[in-house]
Amino acid sequence: MKRHEALVQLSRDHHFGLLLCWKLKEGLKKEVSVERMSKYIGLFYLQNLKPHFAEEEETIFKVLGEDHPLIKEAISQHRTFEKMIEDGFKTPAQIEEFRALLELHIRTEERQIFPEIEKQATEEQLEDLLKLDHPELKEPEYDDIFWKKDS
Repeated sequence: MKRHEALVQLSRDHHFGLLLCWKLKEGLKKEVSVERMSKYIGLFYLQNLKPHFAEEEETIFKVLGEDHPLIKEAISQHRTFEKMIEDGFKTPAQIEEFRALLELHIRTEERQIFPEIEKQATEEQLEDLLKLDHPELKEPEYDDIFWKKDS
């Protein structure tokens, strides 16, 4: 899907979020302990998701406005992720709930929110977004690659 240059970096960030979803799916399949997966989720959230969510809310979401139904829902989901992280994960079902919601959230942004922003944004708004310095997300340094190991 061709993205406007102003949204490309945020779209690339979504790749890392989907990779997290895949890793959690693998961990759940291999019955990896909740504690091991939870540590990775916490680290990934702090280094990647939290700043990504803040950036979206402070920049691109403003194009459609906080009253837009898609934006309201996305921000509500950001708060849900925050609460899930605060509460911690105690069961595989809670990790699956986080994983499924994150995947849905990313796909909604890619398939509905970003195209709507591209449609409604003025050239000036897109130019302003291009001037911003988007931090690039990357894989956290993490030794326990639970999604690959059978231990």
